[in-house]
Amino acid sequence: MATQTVRPPAVAGTFYPEDPQQLRSMVQKFLGQAIDAPLGEPPAFVSPHAGYIYSGQVAAYGYKNLKKASADNPRRIFVLAPSHRAYLDGISVGNYSAYRTPLGDVTLDQETISKLAALPDVIRDPQSHAMDHALEVQLPFLQETVEHFKLVPIMVGDISGGQLADIIDNCWQPGDLIIISSDLSHFHPYDKAVELDNSSHNAVLSQKPRVVEGCDACGRVGMAALAELARRKGWQPSLANYCNSGDTAGSKDSVVGYATYLYYPQNQKQTPNQQNSMDIAAIKPQLPSLVRSHLEQTLGGGNGFQADDLINKFPPLAKVGATFITLTKNGQLRGCIGSLSAQRSIGEDLLLNSYYAATKDSRFPTVVLDELKEIKIEVSLLSDPEPLLYQDGADLLNCLKPGIHGVILQKDGRRSTFLPQVWEQMPNKETFLQQLCLKAGLNGDCWQNNPQISLYTVDKIKE
Repeated sequence: MATQTVRPPAVAGTFYPEDPQQLRSMVQKFLGQAIDAPLGEPPAFVSPHAGYIYSGQVAAYGYKNLKKASADNPRRIFVLAPSHRAYLDGISVGNYSAYRTPLGDVTLDQETISKLAALPDVIRDPQSHAMDHALEVQLPFLQETVEHFKLVPIMVGDISGGQLADIIDNCWQPGDLIIISSDLSHFHPYDKAVELDNSSHNAVLSQKPRVVEGCDACGRVGMAALAELARRKGWQPSLANYCNSGDTAGSKDSVVGYATYLYYPQNQKQTPNQQNSMDIAAIKPQLPSLVRSHLEQTLGGGNGFQADDLINKFPPLAKVGATFITLTKNGQLRGCIGSLSAQRSIGEDLLLNSYYAATKDSRFPTVVLDELKEIKIEVSLLSDPEPLLYQDGADLLNCLKPGIHGVILQKDGRRSTFLPQVWEQMPNKETFLQQLCLKAGLNGDCWQNNPQISLYTVDKIKE
């Protein structure tokens, strides 16, 4: 056997920052913005592998809840990635002493690698590892979360999902982590990509390994192997996050899809609210684009999307919720309409408020189709308003959190609200409340006379 060497980083400085501090900062930012998985740490997940500006935020949904391992008990982690740059018959575990990233060297589990190399369809030729990005880009996330681990690096070539599942199952033990590196559809127009990626979501979530192996995904063999392992071990998949390059840092003319699928034992039950939360998180990046497509159709004289059709395509939109749509042009407000309480499906609310924001905001003329390309769209998903109990005006001021609280003011049959985003223009609490009173058609000092106040927060999604 040839002398082992350290595998140097191949895509540092292109797919992710080469500077360690910049890399660490970027990874931590992605992790900080990801939503906690309701069931905590998963035993396996699928993670995308594009450049971090494109798919890093989606990838963070897999790594967010991984626990730090101790130095004296490092965790064994299998990372399976499709070979992009070299033909590979079977799989390769490489012949390296370590994998290097700007954050340091990653220890390899040489005992497991040797055991795998003795199996049929497994080779140690490092050619497929040398310049490929798909496995490498996962490692900085692991270095920032698990920290202490032993890596089993597997490049996947010409092999079936069932064969690959058998190979991994031969070595897998409880406590191991399995990560499948894969992007979804490649280089289709935005709407076609979403359609193809929804087919992949359905295949994964329905736990059909053979169907998964036929998906439009570069890592479909690894994904199929995980689907088969999940069937054997009683793991249940869920979609944690999804977007494509058109939602992050690329054109919508030709996009690549990215998803994180988390796997958990079936005895770890999710409440309906937890499942809805994860599902909504998965499609949030697409909401402004859906609003734009709807407005392009309706302002052009068409009917636009129908709520039932939209919900069929994106089932999480069936959840009852409240939305606000904000339109800006050259940094100035151009329309803002929304719902203060959840009374209908998010899908229906989204379509209704997007049309009203463009055509029914009495402060502005109707938006015309030719103008739409100059307009930026922001979608806000509102939490349920909570009544605020306070003693007087001074106490009210003390309770408000600029930039966080949306405020509903009600008095004498009149009502108005400001989203949390309004704090950016009015950071002074007194001014904020004064303008809120005036918006309701009341005197500017009405906030000092004990109006009914409710507070809410928003999850805002910008184009």
